[in-house]
Amino acid sequence: MSTLYDICIVGAGMVGSAAAKWLSREPGIKVCLLGPQEPTPEEWRSEKRNVFSSYYDEGRITRELDPNITWATLAQRSIQEYDNIERESGIQFYEEVGCLFIDEEARENIKSTIENAEEMNLDTYEHLSTDELRKKYPYMRIGDGWQGLLNFKNAGHISPRRLVAAQQKVAEAGGCDVVVDIAVTVTDGESEGDGRGGDVVMIQCESGRKIQAKKALLCTGAFTNCHRLLPGDKQVDFYPCQSLVLKLELTEEDVKNLSAMPCILCTAPGLESYILPPIQYPDGKYYLKLGGWSRGVQINDLAEIGAWFRSQGENHEGVESLHQKIMSLIPGLNPVSMATACCVSSPTPTDHLFCDMITPRLGAAVCMVGRGAKSSDEIGRMAARMIAKGSWDYDLPAEYFKLRYRPSKSE
Repeated sequence: MSTLYDICIVGAGMVGSAAAKWLSREPGIKVCLLGPQEPTPEEWRSEKRNVFSSYYDEGRITRELDPNITWATLAQRSIQEYDNIERESGIQFYEEVGCLFIDEEARENIKSTIENAEEMNLDTYEHLSTDELRKKYPYMRIGDGWQGLLNFKNAGHISPRRLVAAQQKVAEAGGCDVVVDIAVTVTDGESEGDGRGGDVVMIQCESGRKIQAKKALLCTGAFTNCHRLLPGDKQVDFYPCQSLVLKLELTEEDVKNLSAMPCILCTAPGLESYILPPIQYPDGKYYLKLGGWSRGVQINDLAEIGAWFRSQGENHEGVESLHQKIMSLIPGLNPVSMATACCVSSPTPTDHLFCDMITPRLGAAVCMVGRGAKSSDEIGRMAARMIAKGSWDYDLPAEYFKLRYRPSKSE
């Protein structure tokens, strides 16, 4: 007889791995984390694999400040746990280099961020005028009338790749089984005729493996509407979008000149982008990474999403626009080479993630609207509490995160 888990988490990215860590700390709960690992070079080239994740990277921005107070709260709580995760796992993934918000004077993005910081009683930021920006960051071309907010503490960048490794290491130490496979069917209430009745969730894997659990939590990101993970003809109300990244390989001189650079979130008109300071990647080279804020092209099914991941953004029409933005903001750069990368964002109608029960035994924490990396530990905690109880069990209102579904085909 196969193992009957108390909870199976489907999806082993940042949120799923965090949820597994939190659940592994609960006494008497047998937990399974199911998902693929980072692709091998052969898998990147093969069309046989279509399921990927967005954590295959060394740099994501993290910070307490945010124009949306819900996201600011989730981020603050996650950041407070970074030290604990690093200590328990022995894996370092966080660099506190600060995060600089730049925009034109008195625009709503800056104002709402300040209001949220004041409401949260944060004293970890300073407000910078145009002259102060130019003095503090001489390598940047600061426009007239720009202002900045520097989140100088509890802000910087994380390695999502190492964060996932850390969370899974802690989860396994707590007794969680990590199963490397891909779920293709999740069926609530079906058994294998072994006398357990209709009180289990059955997960059918791509390899043919079957996993049984009393409850299951979907942390399946952009792939939530793919395969057969939801009951009946349900489809979550979101549409995955292409997200393109440009990485500039830096000279030793540029790395040295930008050694004190914070992460940057620029929302000045025409230059909307996020920029990470020099980060060393597994190939030993240092890259300056940037991406745009605009919502990318929708990709609607498993084959399209898989093809986008495998493309790594090569020859994408948005590359030149990103290149022009970075050279406008930091005009003295002399990059050795340029490379692209890509992932998928999952915007929702509410601008919040979805964290909700689908049935009494099946829950979901999905659709991070491009903001989930920095907050993934707290989102995982929120989802873990929910699935363990079978209902909402968190101090933020449940309606913020309530699942929405696309209209049924029968409607």
